[in-house]
Amino acid sequence: MASNQKELVEQLSSFKLEISKLKNSLNGLNAEKESWFSKKEELSKKIRENIKKIKDSKAKRDALTKEVKELKPKRDIINKETSTKLSELSKLKGEQEELGPLEIKIPPSKIKQQMDKLEFTIETEPISFQKEKEIMKKIKGLKKIYDSARFIAETDKKNRHVSNEVRHMRKEANEAHKLIQEKARGSQSMHEEILKASAEIGKLKPEEEDAFKKFSELKAKFNGLNSQLKEKFREMNAVKSQLDKIFVDKRDKRKHEEESFLKSKEDAVNEKIKKRQKLTTEDLLVFQGRNRG
Repeated sequence: MASNQKELVEQLSSFKLEISKLKNSLNGLNAEKESWFSKKEELSKKIRENIKKIKDSKAKRDALTKEVKELKPKRDIINKETSTKLSELSKLKGEQEELGPLEIKIPPSKIKQQMDKLEFTIETEPISFQKEKEIMKKIKGLKKIYDSARFIAETDKKNRHVSNEVRHMRKEANEAHKLIQEKARGSQSMHEEILKASAEIGKLKPEEEDAFKKFSELKAKFNGLNSQLKEKFREMNAVKSQLDKIFVDKRDKRKHEEESFLKSKEDAVNEKIKKRQKLTTEDLLVFQGRNRG
């Protein structure tokens, strides 16, 4: 029995040592495993952030591209209208050139006044036929100048009006073109952000997969080692149960032996009492002890 008990105590001590080593290994594995899991989660977070960035950039790029598409026809219409107005200006210039060089310093209204005055003279004053012919010739000359002056004035007015329209249209076209370029640059910038984020995801994905692979491998090792630890605990508990049984059996045997010894002492004391023999102090203690029990 003693030999068996000694062996069991040695086994228990051995199990405790093995369990301690397994716990240390498990703690180390767990720390490494969680480290790789944290890295995997960090990489996953960065990937999600880049995916969100791609979605946001795509939405902005598409909105800007749509605006560019809407602005281009507007700009083209303005440019077309500007070309029409420039053709109109060119036509007016051609019409002016057809008249040749004209130097008319008198306003058309003044020339008209002169014509009206001469016509009034013919109608109201008695003049000779020769004089009337001279006045009519002068009126005819003035009318030619008047027509030219009026044409020049009207053409100048049209020129100024059309030139103002052209300036306004060119300004609108330039603003539209500038806005198109600005929106196009913004769209290109968003496209570059998409490419950059996509490249970042392409770089992060293998790292994430590698981190998860290492985490999975360590988790498998951890679970295997944890199973070993549970088995060692089961075996150690079995040994402890055997030792506990040995201790209980020893205690029960010792108690039984003590009770047998006290019973024999009690019987001896009772025999002395029957025989009216003198009781010793020890006999009295035995007797009192049994009565208290």
